Amino acid sequence: MDAPDDSTDVTVDSDAPGTASTHETGTGRVTIRTTHPGGNGRVLEVAGDVIRLEPEIRDSTRRWFYWNVDVESDVSQVLEVRFPTDEVVGPRGPAVRTGVPCGSPTADGAWSEWRWLGADRRLDANAFRYAFDAGERAQLSLSFPYQRADFDAFALEFASDPRVSVETLTTTHGGREVPVVRLGTESGTELDGSAGDIVLAARHHACESIGSYVLEGTLRELLEGETGPALLERYRVYVYPFVDLDGVERGDPGKHRAPHDHNRDYVDSNAIAHLSPIYPTTAAIAGDLESLENLVVALDLHSPYKWGGDVNDRPFFVTDPDDPGDPLRTLASALESATTRRASDGPTLSFDAAPGTGLASFDGQSGLLHTFTRYCWLEGATLSSALEIPYVGTEDDPVTPSSARRLGRDLAVALLEWVDSGN
Repeated sequence: MDAPDDSTDVTVDSDAPGTASTHETGTGRVTIRTTHPGGNGRVLEVAGDVIRLEPEIRDSTRRWFYWNVDVESDVSQVLEVRFPTDEVVGPRGPAVRTGVPCGSPTADGAWSEWRWLGADRRLDANAFRYAFDAGERAQLSLSFPYQRADFDAFALEFASDPRVSVETLTTTHGGREVPVVRLGTESGTELDGSAGDIVLAARHHACESIGSYVLEGTLRELLEGETGPALLERYRVYVYPFVDLDGVERGDPGKHRAPHDHNRDYVDSNAIAHLSPIYPTTAAIAGDLESLENLVVALDLHSPYKWGGDVNDRPFFVTDPDDPGDPLRTLASALESATTRRASDGPTLSFDAAPGTGLASFDGQSGLLHTFTRYCWLEGATLSSALEIPYVGTEDDPVTPSSARRLGRDLAVALLEWVDSGN
């Protein structure tokens, strides 16, 4: 999310992420972990059948809402999970997946698909109930996580595709190798992109995981869809799937980091000061962008505030408060058309291109912030915008992994229509 917000300022939390603790309940015992990729949550108390938690802020300077815990029960019992001071349980309850007995430890990846627990298990915005079977292990989260392992599983499907190259862009402060994906029709040793370059990015803010599902859907459509591959015949596509990879894997919120987060790190020098990025990944992306010969489109995938309000429950492009510009209006119309036309093909998130709905700006929004989209605009992109995808969605239009991937496929179709339209 690139928006200002009304969250409360807090002291920076420097506690190291990843804990595991076992507690007595009124019926048996429960083990609560945040040692898994993406784990986040501090145990305040376990008393009787009530677990009290709070989201960990880590190095963010404002209170945020992301949480993701792994809970294992030794007996059949119904437990209440409560966040005493944080409204972080959405209208459909938490996202959940459970360990699947298949002869290998759940820690090695034997899990069910993510789903919403359900509104009937939600007590209020602070709490929910979960009925554990004996020996059951469940991961519960604000919304649907997407980790490096999920991306690696996707990339493995296309490992032999000559149009796909997955390389290491750089190494993070935490020692993790950051992937960059380059797509296009090969011509000799170079990607043939005579019409120009398209750039896609996600996870500038680590907890905004729904964009990763959308991004995967976009790549799938480009590689295996009916119309998407035509785009790769004329354009090179560069993809940065995890800008804040350390934060994604540690389970950091990643928003409002001190001294600034990844999407405020595309700094440049001027006559007054010489500024440099503080994160290796943003520095490497900036260098990559400078090497492109003809940057045409840059899209950055985000999620807005948790839910509610005027814009937080529907997808929208972030626009200039005064005028979104004809290129973005054309892409928004193409995306509306694609989601409407292809709705019968499977669950998708609808998109309404109307101003204030699918084209919206934030209060206090500034074009002077050192964001990825501003940097791409300075590098000459015809169209450079953030696409915000909700964490939860509406009652009639819920976010799920499937619907988010489908929106990504529709986005690829819309991009092809946009370039064919002449913008």
